Amino acid sequence: MTAVRKLVDAHILADMFDLPPAFKNKKIEVILLPVEDSPEEAPISLQKDFSRFTAAQIEEWAQAPEVQTLVGALKEAGLPSDISMADIRSERLAEKYAV
Repeated sequence: MTAVRKLVDAHILADMFDLPPAFKNKKIEVILLPVEDSPEEAPISLQKDFSRFTAAQIEEWAQAPEVQTLVGALKEAGLPSDISMADIRSERLAEKYAV
């Protein structure tokens, strides 16, 4: 499948599309894909298979204490390679509550 990507000034597309206010005076990326291609023909990076999980499952997992603890933690941010989610949670709880 062939795709075209181009960075353009948002004002160039303002007459053709209703752009959000956040795009005003910004450079935006435009990606053009042919419509006749089926999802099976799309590159792996463009295929989305969300059928394995429901929105309710994802929301439930996102609220888990272990996941909430990781909000703001960046991979490769100077953390030891052998640190676990439980270790990060313990450290953050200790900082927050002086435990």
